[in-house]
Amino acid sequence: MAALAEELHQRHQAHPHYPPSQPAPPKRRRRQRPPYVHTPSGPGDIRPGTWLWVKPGGLHPAWGDIHRPAMLTRLDRRYCEVWLDDTTVHRVRPRLLILERTPVVNAARAAGVTSLVCGSGPSPRPLLPQWRWLGWTLTKHIEHLGADPGPQAEPVQEGLFAA
Repeated sequence: MAALAEELHQRHQAHPHYPPSQPAPPKRRRRQRPPYVHTPSGPGDIRPGTWLWVKPGGLHPAWGDIHRPAMLTRLDRRYCEVWLDDTTVHRVRPRLLILERTPVVNAARAAGVTSLVCGSGPSPRPLLPQWRWLGWTLTKHIEHLGADPGPQAEPVQEGLFAA
C-alpha cells in the first residue's frame, strides 16, 4: 500500500490537477455576424445593429468581468439579445447595456457638431443637454420610447373631403 501511495503521489506531482480559475462557459448558440447596421441619432433610436457595451455582470462569469462590445439583435424590456465577436449569442438585461459612442460621435461630427462637451482642458464639463442620451443605459432608451411614441401623421387631405 505504501508503494502504491508513493506511486500515486509521484504521478500527481508530475501531472497536477488544479480547479479551474473560471467556470466553464455554458453552451451558447453561435451565429454569423448579423447583417444589421444602425447608428442611433437620438434618444430612444435603438434598433438591431446598434453597437453596445455590456457592463460587467451582464454575461456569464466565463466571459470575464469586463466591458464587452456587442451588437444588439433583439430589443426587449426584460432581456435583450446581443451578439459578441466570438459569434456567441447572449441574453442580457437592458440595464447592463450602454451605447458604444464612437459611431454616434463620428455621425455628429459629420453633421457639423464640433464638440459634445462644454469646455476643454483636463476636466471638461459633462455632455451638452441634447447629447446626454449617449450615457443612458438601454433601459432608459426603452422608457423614452414608451413615453414618446413619436409624431403622429395628420391626414393632409381630410379637409378636401369635408363636403
